[in-house]
Amino acid sequence: MRSFEKLKWRCRRGVVELDILLLHYLETHYLLADEDEQNRFADLLEWEDDELLAVLVGGKKSVVSGFAALVGKIRNVTGIS
Repeated sequence: MRSFEKLKWRCRRGVVELDILLLHYLETHYLLADEDEQNRFADLLEWEDDELLAVLVGGKKSVVSGFAALVGKIRNVTGIS
């Protein structure tokens, strides 16, 4: 498992909405997730802010294969439909 503190630091972005979404998922669901989902979350943190914002907040429908379930979960746990 990756260091929780390192992931927390990587959740800090240039956009406050992303900070809120990513930190909320990390603090409420990450530790309960299986290893595959944890790895996908770490990979998601490598995305550029504009792409993350478009997918998580803007509702962009085309998500890179393998990330749709995680994106849906992040959106659901934070109340974004």
